[in-house]
Amino acid sequence: MGRRASCAAAVLTALALVAPATSPAASSATSPAASPAAWAALADAGRARPGPGAAGVGDRYFPRAGNGGYDVAHYTLDLTYRPGSDRLAGVATVDAEARRDLTRFNLDLSGLRVLSVLVDGRPATWSRRRAELRVRPASVLRRGEFFRTVVTYAGVPRTLRDGSGFLHTRDGSLVMGEPKVAATWFPVNDHPSDKASYTFLIRAPRSRSVVANGELVDTRTIDGWTTWRWEAAEPMAPYLATANVGRWRFSERTHDGIEILDAVDARLFRPFARPRTGDRLAFVPGEDDVYRRLTRSLTVPDDGARVSFFVDRDTEEAFDFFTVEAHTVGADDWTTLPDLKGHTRRFPGGACPRSLEIHPFLEHYLSSQGGEELCRPRGSTGRWHAASGRSRGHERWVVDLSRFAGSRVELSLTTVTDESVTDVGVHVDDIRVSTGEGTTSFEADGDPWDGWRATGPPPGSPAAGTAWSLLSAADIPSRGSLVQRSLDREGEVIDFLESWFGRYPFSQAGGIVDRRRTGFALETQTRPVYDARFFDDPVSGASIVVHELAHQWVGDSATVKRWRHIWLNEGFATYAEWLWSDRTGSASPQEIFDDLYREIGRRNDFWELRIGDPGSRRLFDFAVYYRGAMTLQALRATVGHQDFRTILRRWTQSQSGGLVTTGQFVRLAERVSGRSLHRFFRQWLFTGEKPPRPSGMPAAPARPSAGEVPGDKPAARLTPHQVR
Repeated sequence: MGRRASCAAAVLTALALVAPATSPAASSATSPAASPAAWAALADAGRARPGPGAAGVGDRYFPRAGNGGYDVAHYTLDLTYRPGSDRLAGVATVDAEARRDLTRFNLDLSGLRVLSVLVDGRPATWSRRRAELRVRPASVLRRGEFFRTVVTYAGVPRTLRDGSGFLHTRDGSLVMGEPKVAATWFPVNDHPSDKASYTFLIRAPRSRSVVANGELVDTRTIDGWTTWRWEAAEPMAPYLATANVGRWRFSERTHDGIEILDAVDARLFRPFARPRTGDRLAFVPGEDDVYRRLTRSLTVPDDGARVSFFVDRDTEEAFDFFTVEAHTVGADDWTTLPDLKGHTRRFPGGACPRSLEIHPFLEHYLSSQGGEELCRPRGSTGRWHAASGRSRGHERWVVDLSRFAGSRVELSLTTVTDESVTDVGVHVDDIRVSTGEGTTSFEADGDPWDGWRATGPPPGSPAAGTAWSLLSAADIPSRGSLVQRSLDREGEVIDFLESWFGRYPFSQAGGIVDRRRTGFALETQTRPVYDARFFDDPVSGASIVVHELAHQWVGDSATVKRWRHIWLNEGFATYAEWLWSDRTGSASPQEIFDDLYREIGRRNDFWELRIGDPGSRRLFDFAVYYRGAMTLQALRATVGHQDFRTILRRWTQSQSGGLVTTGQFVRLAERVSGRSLHRFFRQWLFTGEKPPRPSGMPAAPARPSAGEVPGDKPAARLTPHQVR
């Protein structure tokens, strides 16, 4: 594009004073650059001296994140991805406006090899330094003028140490991460303060599909390769961009003018398990806070007995367990039995302290050593032997009943879970008892249970939850069906959130769920990416959808100007979960607040974190989410319900599409309520101690007994390492 100088022939003369410049050793091209004499002439002509753009936007949490001197308007990412080799070949076109006269500017790019750089169609000099791509155009880029940079690059994108970034899956790729992810797969001004629109042109083998942000506009197949064109027209922070290759099953619908498209990994629609023999098996689903037993009494002869069975299990590693409990009928000599095939371990993992608190009966097998995460695998009557995590299909277990020789024993195949994150659950088939009593494959033969029965939890554990049941092969669900069950509620969730935040800010919505276990979900704009395990429990599934869709208002549309304001994202999205909990008849935001305020002691390090400025290493700390949500409930009690609703709606609507800070929110709250709130926000956001309970908040009720917390538990809450 042409560049016009509004002054002086001296400027035109200066632009003619061009001498060739030598490219650094790492550069791919040598191109002309203006001489010092030219810069002097420009200065004499009344313009500020041109210079390089800053290698960072000035965010003290991440000094090298983003770049100064320009503002990106649009990215066009023309990419070819080969799943077999994980190799990415790309041409990134970056259309930007210069914010000052630039002699050089930077883009962020990590690891991938740069092949060439053009600026306004002319070869540019470039060099690499760590994750910085430094570009020197052939001539000065003038302030206020638009310029186009085209970077050709290739390589194998890397996954970051925390498990985020460009993830390589069995059939393709998945992109998700925060705060640093974009630079792992394309050259970018990698900071949320520079939002831009995107065009994705992704080529992949015809056997694969591609899903990205925004609207699917076109697909074209040539010579076995399909190009998928996605347009994300609404400006987006770079970390929210995603483009994913795999074998997707698409689901499309329209809700109140919003186009909803979900993409779920087709492999997730395979049944969880299949009967090992026959047509039936016993199953208990993965749910939070459950203690579920499949029980039978057996007579053990004097020379002992053994029981074998096949189990296909998928439980949260180190926190949810499958075990075999046994005790003499009529006696309190409970213990757990080791599997002679070696599948059980004595290590209690994350059972302490939370599982002991939720399920006090576990004290028969476990004892706390006083530390938060220390537990002895021996309790008041027995020892701990259990399995956790995922089996590789059916595994054969064998337990020895010799210690109960000459007596009658009650045997239970048991699942025990904590308060968050569940997996599929446990399937059991082909139980064989050496005496013959209780042997079964659960077939429909008039007595499919053969004396086994689903029993409730022991005293002290929550009563809610699904019991063991018998399923035929045709009735066994798939994880994909559970995922889609929750995603199908997206329209309902959007309607609910609109009642608090105002009109949904985008024209597109949906979700992306891959089979790969990521351990977290992310609010990628218009189409969040989820770990499939969130959806095994319908309550958890709905809650995570609420959290990530709330981010479309708070985080995506209203984007933090600097990372230290992260509580405006996570505190608000967590509070949206609390609002949803109230709407579904579970715990109210006030009940959840009371539970947290009561249970988290004054000396707990939860209160030490100043969430209004948490530091770069604790951006996603538990307190950022939950103290952030507590701050909003405390504000609600302080200013009153009506003013609070006005504050939330006015915040999301007035800041839609913009960049936000904590100071802006404080000023809005004061303006709406007519109160001075500086002291309030200082106590809740910027002090390292437990704030006083707001005077306008009703007194908290006494702590309920186990299993009687309103809604059975405070809410279907998710811990911060699981949601972002």
